Amino acid sequence: YAPPASTAGTLFYRVIVSASGNGCGSATSNPATVVTVADPGISAQPTGFSECLGGTQTLTVTATGGTPSLTYQWQSSPDNVTFTSISGATIATYTPPATVAGTTYYRVVVSASGNGCGSVNSNGVAVNIIADPGISAQPANISECVGGSQSLSVTASGGTPSLAYQWQSSPDNVTFSNVSGATSASYTPPSAAAGT
Repeated sequence: YAPPASTAGTLFYRVIVSASGNGCGSATSNPATVVTVADPGISAQPTGFSECLGGTQTLTVTATGGTPSLTYQWQSSPDNVTFTSISGATIATYTPPATVAGTTYYRVVVSASGNGCGSVNSNGVAVNIIADPGISAQPANISECVGGSQSLSVTASGGTPSLAYQWQSSPDNVTFSNVSGATSASYTPPSAAAGT
């Protein structure tokens, strides 16, 4: 007898064996327990992220169901369509490599080997690896008279989530100190007195 496995739950089964001959009795088996569990399902999807080169953020999935236990296989894709399994990525968490700038999509296949158990794919999520901050246009030297108002500026790119700036000053080009409030891509140095 193949017990129906259409709904999750526990049922007990036994069989009565009998014969119709004169004086024949019957025998009842011990009960057998049949536990039907839900197919694997994902209760918390992985979340994509952006990080700089060398970052170590982790993707995580939470899944339930299946028997005897859940197995995981992370996959990657350049286009969120064609996925390839990642060797050794077989637990509920995965730390994508952050060695090359670019976008890669990841998903995880959750499955169980029990009779009738299926598998489920997580959503594909984007992981953006961004180059570290870099300066593409350096500040230029200024020569001006007392009372001048020329500005220093810098052009930078990279980094995540956004770039932060802190201008510094030095009397000897060796020991630098932060300039209070100078936190944008440009800065107008004071010119109230002559000096460098």
